[in-house]
Formats: sequence, C-alpha cells, structure tokens
Amino acid sequence: MNLQELRQKLGNLCDQQQAIVDKAVSEGRALTEEEKKQFDNLQAQIDGLNETIKAAEAVQARADKLNEPADKPFRPALDPRIDAGYRQQDKLDDGGFKSLGEFIHAVRFGDPKGRLDNLPRGQGQGGGIEVPDAFKAQIMPWRFKAEWRMDEGASGGFAVPTQFRDDMLMLRPEEAIVRPRATVIPAGDPPDGMITIPAFDQGAKGVFGGVEVYWVGEGEEKPETGAGLREVSLQPHEVAAHTVVTDKLLRNWQAASSFISTLLRSAVVAAEDMAFLRGNGVAKPIGVLNGAGTIAVNRAVAGQITSNDVINMLAKLLPESKQRAVWIANQSALPQIATLQDAAGNYIFIKGDATRGIPDTLLGIPIRFTGKTPALGQKGDLILVDFTYYLIKDGSGPFVAASEHVYFKQNKTVIKVFWNVDGKGWVNEPLTLEDGITKVSPYVVLDVPAA
Repeated sequence: MNLQELRQKLGNLCDQQQAIVDKAVSEGRALTEEEKKQFDNLQAQIDGLNETIKAAEAVQARADKLNEPADKPFRPALDPRIDAGYRQQDKLDDGGFKSLGEFIHAVRFGDPKGRLDNLPRGQGQGGGIEVPDAFKAQIMPWRFKAEWRMDEGASGGFAVPTQFRDDMLMLRPEEAIVRPRATVIPAGDPPDGMITIPAFDQGAKGVFGGVEVYWVGEGEEKPETGAGLREVSLQPHEVAAHTVVTDKLLRNWQAASSFISTLLRSAVVAAEDMAFLRGNGVAKPIGVLNGAGTIAVNRAVAGQITSNDVINMLAKLLPESKQRAVWIANQSALPQIATLQDAAGNYIFIKGDATRGIPDTLLGIPIRFTGKTPALGQKGDLILVDFTYYLIKDGSGPFVAASEHVYFKQNKTVIKVFWNVDGKGWVNEPLTLEDGITKVSPYVVLDVPAA
C-alpha cells in the first residue's frame, strides 16, 4: 500500500468515526456501548495509521533528497548497520549514450561512433530505434524503473524509488488516471503477441460465473454443476506520439534531454488515458465507456448531474468494488458536483486536502476531475469504476525515430516515439447479484436522459 492509499484509508476511517458521532448527535443521545467500542477501535486504527504515514513521509522526504541534482549533493546520515546494506541496482544499459538527448541527437543527425547499429529496430509500421534501457524510464517511468533498495535489517526492509537520472523530471503516478489503478500484464515474450485469459461467463447465473450451489440432503444424489468460461484477448496495438523541436535545440542535446522527455511523457499519458477511458477498440484499446460489461445509468435532467443520479450510479456498482472504486468526472462538471446535496441538505462532495494527500470525495469515494472524458451533459461526463477489473497488456517499445524532411526549410525535426499496448474490461457483461434480479458492474457511466 503506497503513501496515497494510506492517506485515503486514514480519511475513510475518520469519516466512519465522524458518522458514529453524527448519528448520536442527530438522535440527541449519548453513544451506545457498541458505538463506543466501534469508535475506540477506529481511533486505534487511526493512531496506528498516523504513525505509519509519518514514517512513510520521512522515507519519501529522504528519497526526494537523494534525487536532487548533482550540484546539490545529499546523503542522509543513516545507521551504519543499515547503511551497509544500501546499494544501487545494477546499472542499466545506456547503449553508450550519456543521455536521452544525446541518443535522439544521434538518431536525427547520425552517429559516427556506430552505437545505433547495436540497438534493436522497431518491426511495426513506425519502425524507429529502440530506446536504450537506461532512458526508457524517462519516457515511460511506470513501465521501466530501477530503484535503490535497503536490505532487511532490524527495522525490516523497504524500497525507495530513487535511481532516475538527475535530468529526468519524474512523472507522478497520480498524473495518469487508469494505469496506476488497472491490472497490468507485462510485455512478456513475444512482447506484441496476443494473450488470452479466461473470464467468467456470468449470464443469469450471478456473480459466481455459472457455479450453482445446492443444499443436498443425506443420501440424495449430488447435482452436476459447471462454470461457463469466456475468453478475453488482448493484442498490443502500435501507438505513436510526436513533437517538433528546432535543430538548434536538438544539437544542444544536453539541454534538450529533459525538455523532450517531458513532452513525450505527457503525450504518452494522455494517449493511454484517452484510449483506456474512451477507446472504441478499432486499432486501439476498448475503453470503459464502450466496454461490453459497462452499465449506463440515465440521468434525470439533460445537461445536469443530480444527487439522485450519483446515488443511482452507486447502486449499480459491484458491491465489493466500493473500496477500490474511483469517480472520474469531466472538469466542466465540477461546479455542479461541488454543490450536490442529499435530501437532508448535506453536501455529498467533500473537498480533500492536497497537502496531506487526502483526495476529494463524492459519497465517500475518491473523485478525479479531468478533460479526458466527455463534457458535461454527454454520456460519460461522470464515471464510477473499479479499475482493477480493467486489463492493460503492454507490448514492445518504446522506439524513437526522427525526421528532418517535414520541416526541412524551417530547420526543425519531428521526433516520434512508438510503443505497443492494449486494454479492455475483464468483465464482459453486467453481473447478476444473488437475488437473481439486480444487475451490477465494476464500470458504471452516467448517460443522457432516457428517451
């Protein structure tokens, strides 16, 4: 569990504690013995989490210091017994290049040293030259990263992500919406080959995927049961991002390195999130909005989001997904969502505290605002989803190619990065709960009003 998740858990525990007090206050009475016991139990958990978070924040602060540029050296004073176990992971292959900028400079202007001849070439339509391992994390840090680690000692072992080049601007996982929360399948061998995994054929058999359970009397014959299975196949699709830089900047590859990697990372994050949220499956992933297992809830009033809409969406969420779910809302919906109230006049949107890592919540569930979903009033302006039921299959890449021809007269170069990825929902149709009637799903979207 990472630091953000610990803070979210702390916020949830505080909300539960507050709910106990609010109930007693609204009924004009003291806490019952059972409520006192629940309150004290929650307080014990809160105290323990506060200590854990405090320790985790200290570790993070030390990691941030270790990542400071070379002109600001820092080495924490550690216990010698622990410091002895502090070691760097094996150095990644850099292909003979000093930085990502120098590598791209060689791709564009040629490499008299012949280092590019030793690097793999892309086999897809985009071609390109594979980025050396040492620089892959500068483009896709969520897929490729090394780390400092501390061996187990008296205080136990833990990992501190620190081995990223000084000139790299680290991409925070929070900037990507889907990937940090999804179930990611590594590239494997071959990296771009199709992978097929089983998915339960739910149908009318309920959430247990066709398994029927019977109570059997003594001596009675046991019935035969069987679970139906479907298949979910993922085949990584090639996707490319590009940017244009001046030849003058590119020749100064020491200065261009961070600039180019930052631009490319931003493009990669946006492209993946758009596909995982809204993709139609045509040469790209099938996004949550278009998945076969998604439930669409019709809103009450066109162009609006009401508290009843939100409650109706929550009612369609797979019950066990509530602890992992997140709301994804378009930025244009923020003014309406921020003012939503329940029947008693209580606000159901709670502003978080970014300084403490506590997220904004809607009905107690974290909410993210973005421009990557449809605008207010359209289907998908509000989504409730448990991304652990969304599969991402990584493929080969990244590869880089550079071209002088498009902007030859302007002395500019087009730099393109190629990679391969696919994604789709694991649940292929809404699930029927044990009552045999209620339909739920890990993916719920707000639709336009019913015709």
